Amino acid sequence: MEILVHFGATPVTLITNGFEDTIDIDKLTSIDYTNLFGEAVTVSALLNKVGMLRAEAEKDMSEKKLYRDIYEADVKKKWRWEANRGSGKFSIEGCEIKLSEKALDEALLLDETYQKLSLEYIQAQKNFSQLDSLNWAIQDKSKKLNNLLKPITPQEFLQELVEGEVNSFFIKKPKF
Repeated sequence: MEILVHFGATPVTLITNGFEDTIDIDKLTSIDYTNLFGEAVTVSALLNKVGMLRAEAEKDMSEKKLYRDIYEADVKKKWRWEANRGSGKFSIEGCEIKLSEKALDEALLLDETYQKLSLEYIQAQKNFSQLDSLNWAIQDKSKKLNNLLKPITPQEFLQELVEGEVNSFFIKKPKF
């Protein structure tokens, strides 16, 4: 997966192998005590992957909010314009309503498009919150790993490292 970001006017492409379609969050957030060193060397990359997903979810949530806010402003502007031209009243489905902020808010809540946009925004908020929670859990895992592992030599590290999948990465020990 490639992610294009801009730092000022400079475009930079970030590359990650991302996740597969299914993510076992219990497995990602728990510590495999049989391979602490594998956990330690992959947890930062895992945190980065989840951080990228979290950033995408936050962007999606912000876009949904923006679309809803734009729609709200546009509809209220239309109703205000109509009320200015129609003796202080605007109409919805043939009913005339006296212009007030409360009336505008109530009328907006009954608008089907606004309801749909609001539900999309709520879903985006939920997605972001779930990824934010996962991000915090993996940060906590990283801190716990730092406290569990004592400093060791590179030779000891390689002896303790276990080959296999850890934190969505496959670890392969070098052959000497």
